[in-house]
Amino acid sequence: MRKKRQKEPGTPHVTVKIPKELIMDMDRLIGSHGFRSRGEIAKEAIRQLLNSYQNILPIFEVLNHDQNGVKVYDREQHRVADVIFKPEGIRCLLCESDICPHINFVFQQPTVREILRKKRLEGWKIPDF
Repeated sequence: MRKKRQKEPGTPHVTVKIPKELIMDMDRLIGSHGFRSRGEIAKEAIRQLLNSYQNILPIFEVLNHDQNGVKVYDREQHRVADVIFKPEGIRCLLCESDICPHINFVFQQPTVREILRKKRLEGWKIPDF
């Protein structure tokens, strides 16, 4: 019986169970098309699947928001944009700007618009949206 290899804590890998019939298909590909292992085949297949879904997912997604700002996930840059609200106005820390696509996206969110309306009534310099 083969001894199971233990992964080191903190490794950037996880274990995924794959049906045996797929493993058999993967094994037939090893040595062709440049594949040297099941892992390479699985990574390539998953990347292609994720890329196909990127076309239907919106570019921006609100991760979180509160009275101080909004965290926006940018799928094109694969980064989080922090859009902050200050009495002097709104600023995107990722773009280091007060005018950018992340801020435009934030202005389109109904719950955020309500927060910004209240801030404007308090005298904050919030641009029109």
